[in-house]
Amino acid sequence: MKKAAVYARFSSHLQTEESIDAQVRACREYAAQHDITIVKIYKDEAVSGKGSKTTERKQYQSLLRACDKGIYDIILIHKYNRIARSLNEHVTLEKRLSENNIELVAVAEDFGNTKQSKVMKAMMWALSEYYIDDLADETRKGLKEGALKAKHNGGVAPFGYDIENQSYIVNEAEAYYVKQMFDCATNRKGYTELIKEMAARGITGKRGKLIKYPQIYEILRNEKYTGTYTYSPIEEKNRILRRTKPNAIRIENALPKIISRTQFNEVQTIMNERKQTGKKSDYLCSGLVYCQCGAKMHGATTHRKGHEYKIYFCSKHSD
Repeated sequence: MKKAAVYARFSSHLQTEESIDAQVRACREYAAQHDITIVKIYKDEAVSGKGSKTTERKQYQSLLRACDKGIYDIILIHKYNRIARSLNEHVTLEKRLSENNIELVAVAEDFGNTKQSKVMKAMMWALSEYYIDDLADETRKGLKEGALKAKHNGGVAPFGYDIENQSYIVNEAEAYYVKQMFDCATNRKGYTELIKEMAARGITGKRGKLIKYPQIYEILRNEKYTGTYTYSPIEEKNRILRRTKPNAIRIENALPKIISRTQFNEVQTIMNERKQTGKKSDYLCSGLVYCQCGAKMHGATTHRKGHEYKIYFCSKHSD
């Protein structure tokens, strides 16, 4: 009797997908009809099957490791799109299982083992990728339409704004501090006292974290505060371009204004003037920020996972 593992996956964002229980039930029925013993069931919930996210499916990766050890004779899935949405992933998986003499069967799309079945399986693999790519295109179209109407397209609202019915409204308590930040920049003042005041009053960023120099830097670079709506249909790979949004949909006077365009431009000029070469370049607060010990804070750049981050450190405690 063949030993089998069942793999089931549910993305959660597609209402048309069969539930985990329905997938497992179909696999159990198939096993009973074909004299197959199910040894273990692997389940991944709320995880995409496309692209690099395949590596995030912990149960799928566990299944692959078990297959490399020769534990199973057969893998049962409900449909081919449950195991992967990428044609390349399907081909790679088929090769890996074949090398371990393991058969993959999609119980709702079982085409047998004929020459024609290979063509049918390849078609289903390609259709799996086509479907998810087409869905992504349709989603982008919907987001673009929302952007052309200056609607919030998901994610966290900028500090200073709230979202109501997909529209931006001013959060007066936060907007007050946005103005204070721009005033400090315009007057070339430090931010130490402002940061202390926000912390003392429980003013935090949208994710609940205290606002410090890096957050202030991003706020001072955000054009939305002038009332200009910006939305990038495709995220730029370069962090600087993600901020400047050269390819974004841009609509003037579409949002409630917190900062005048004149002051925003003035602050950008001040920030750009502070750009230098070397590790201490492009730090808005350079020469203005002091540690609690009284020493000056200096800027530095760190890189992590392909992104660049600005940090500050005390000149007396840099070691």
